[in-house]
Amino acid sequence: MSKKSVRRSLSMTPQMAQRINQIASTKPRNITEADLIREAIRRYLDEQDDLAGSRKHFQRSFRQRIDQIEEAVTFQLNVLIFLLDADEDQLREAIIAARERGETLLAQMKAVRAVEEIDN
Repeated sequence: MSKKSVRRSLSMTPQMAQRINQIASTKPRNITEADLIREAIRRYLDEQDDLAGSRKHFQRSFRQRIDQIEEAVTFQLNVLIFLLDADEDQLREAIIAARERGETLLAQMKAVRAVEEIDN
């Protein structure tokens, strides 16, 4: 954390203040209301997809890159598997078969990921 602090003041409803007080009372003594407010702001900022540099932005771009690499590796593995089962004359057909079946496999993998993202 930075050595310098930026101070902000904010207004909230009595109900919000009461709720923060209730939550703070359930935490260890070293957790203050200010700590809870900072954590809430930190979580909010991390959830902002459009904020370049946020954790969520990084995770999304990293996941997209991993997906691209996984697609390429999956295709190459499919080619190798079909090549093991074919002789040199069947190379062209093996690549076509790997592409066709690879797309089906990738579609299934994307569907599983979509379900996982919804669950998270």
